[in-house]
Amino acid sequence: MAHILSLSTEQESRPTLTLRQVGTPLLSPGVPTYAPPYVGYQNLLLLTKERIIADASDLILKNVSEVKGVIFGDMKRVIGLANSRAAPYTCRVLAGCDMRADLVTSAYGQILVHKSQSKIHIEHDNKTKMEKLGTLPIAGRVVLDALAGPGTLGLMSVLMGAQKVILNDAWLPAVENAYLNLQANREILGIRTLRRASVKKRASSRAPNLYCTATTDHTVIELYHGEFEEFNIQDSGVQLILFDSFPNAERYFMDMAEEIRKRYPEIDIVCI
Repeated sequence: MAHILSLSTEQESRPTLTLRQVGTPLLSPGVPTYAPPYVGYQNLLLLTKERIIADASDLILKNVSEVKGVIFGDMKRVIGLANSRAAPYTCRVLAGCDMRADLVTSAYGQILVHKSQSKIHIEHDNKTKMEKLGTLPIAGRVVLDALAGPGTLGLMSVLMGAQKVILNDAWLPAVENAYLNLQANREILGIRTLRRASVKKRASSRAPNLYCTATTDHTVIELYHGEFEEFNIQDSGVQLILFDSFPNAERYFMDMAEEIRKRYPEIDIVCI
């Protein structure tokens, strides 16, 4: 980070930025660390909101071998589409590549969740989510990951033995990342077939459209692009709905969950 700062401010006689202000370093891939991590070649994405750092992005990528990409944006904002009533927020890739992955671990196995980090929300605590998911009765059931994002909960539900997993998200970059993660974890999940559907691409979608289907020896997987509010719960055979909402959107989806419980008392609904 000091190297990045020195490159960015070498034309300044009295640079005023501190190391903390340079930006947020994101490990690629992100793995649990119990000590200061070793950062190797192209092992780091830098998310910055400082113009002086942004202006030096090409210089940083060329001279700091650990940096894989430089992204300009505000980490305090939710990256992506927070809910159907909000406008999406995306960051700008200034140099290099914004694709990174997180290693997600549970008692049932590990998956790598890839994300286009300029368009997808940054997650911090998959451990807590996996612990909660691991307590749920998923084996042999039809599970709907209602706000799937890049597919973390849905893909782990496949490893947990769900009969059918339905992933749905209104944000196209998230759906595209979920499809990539089905491909990347094909062997781990035991996927035998993976087929894209013929759909017209739109950044966001109201009525859910089937994006792809996949099968394993024990699970059928369906990925949809559309707003959950428009999803046909009644005809889907869903037995368990998982909600993993963005920060500051929890109340909206908790209220929605209560309405669904009143209409479909036989369906289990869990906010992760």
